[in-house]
Amino acid sequence: MKPKNLKKGSWTQDEYQNLFDLVNLDLRVKAHQKIAPSHRQLRDNISWEAISEKLTTRSNKDCCLKWYQQLASPLVKEGIWADTDDYLLMEALQKVDAVCVEDVDWERLLDHRSGELCRQRWNQMVRMIGGHREKPFIEQVEVLARRYCPEMLDYRKAESADLWPDELTGGTD
Repeated sequence: MKPKNLKKGSWTQDEYQNLFDLVNLDLRVKAHQKIAPSHRQLRDNISWEAISEKLTTRSNKDCCLKWYQQLASPLVKEGIWADTDDYLLMEALQKVDAVCVEDVDWERLLDHRSGELCRQRWNQMVRMIGGHREKPFIEQVEVLARRYCPEMLDYRKAESADLWPDELTGGTD
């Protein structure tokens, strides 16, 4: 069933943000599922019909085109990186706890991707952060982690809170 109020023409900032959020939610869920690679026509196994229904203002075709033409990484467009790899990369970078980019062993981050490709995607992601050149590596990881895997940040905060005794954090027994 097609929504009747589909728009044509320019996208609003809200539509861009909602599309980004909906696609990333779909990708976060799929990042940890072990699914066999799908037919390329499905475009990375993203549920474009469901995204269109939730967005309500654009068709599934419009959503798919906007994502791949303007919002997705060029590496995804080339077919050498999957959108879901962004989440896996961010989780791996948070677990490494490197202080600077030179401390990262890029070859060991993702089993299914080369270190060179991981580093290339990292550089693309960092360029999307405002004032990225001034930010230290740790802050870059935190900013991108909020964008790509907010649940991982919540987990890390809870994990680090468990590491500190109550008397150091001001808690009681």
